[in-house]
Amino acid sequence: MTKVLFILSAVVILVASFFAYQNGREFASVRLSVAGINSQITKEQAADKKIIGEANQLVADIGRVQGELDIEAEKLKAHKNKLSQAEGETTRTQEELDAKVKKQQKLVVDLEKLPKDVKPETINEDIARMKKEKLEFEAQAEAKKKETVAELEKVAVVQGRLSEVVRKIEERRKNFDRNSLTSRILAVNQDWGFVVIDAGKSTGLTQDTKLIVTRGSLTVGKISVMNVEDTRSMATIVPDAVINGMTIMPGDRVILENLLQN
Repeated sequence: MTKVLFILSAVVILVASFFAYQNGREFASVRLSVAGINSQITKEQAADKKIIGEANQLVADIGRVQGELDIEAEKLKAHKNKLSQAEGETTRTQEELDAKVKKQQKLVVDLEKLPKDVKPETINEDIARMKKEKLEFEAQAEAKKKETVAELEKVAVVQGRLSEVVRKIEERRKNFDRNSLTSRILAVNQDWGFVVIDAGKSTGLTQDTKLIVTRGSLTVGKISVMNVEDTRSMATIVPDAVINGMTIMPGDRVILENLLQN
């Protein structure tokens, strides 16, 4: 029995030794494999760190390049603004140049219109001389104007006097024509007591003028003008002034009763 147990123990020990040996080999293999894996992981981590470093460097480079691009974009924008300003300045300068050319051409035309004795070199002196002459002419014109006004005032006074003389002459002529009035009776209306004579405003007759009616050397009566037209008048017969036994008739002569004094 003891021998069996010993044999079993030996078998167990042998089996255990065999498995231990096998496990030792496998453990060593696993350890070597783990070590390889750790080494590979370490290498890969180092590679990753390198890649991350390169990526960070690339990001930094991208940021730096972006900054440089922004700076260049600002510079380009500034250059464009300067170019736009330069174009504006060029346009304005061209417009000013065109305006000056037009002004020069106008000056050339104006210079051609100047009198022959006026030269561009002495234009200022000539202008000053012309201004002086203009002032002198204006002063002379003003003096002549004053003289003319004075003469016109004298003429107006003389004209007034002449008009007054003409008026008086005309009045005297009218008075003379009126005083020398000789007209005829054209028609007689005994019933209504009025007559029509061949004299009127043209001979100076006025309303209420008293006239004497004559026949030859005899006085027939009196009439009083009541309506005056240009060449004829109507007059009423003054009843108390008709000579007894006589009648005013067409053809009788008419003269003024009262002569006007000149």
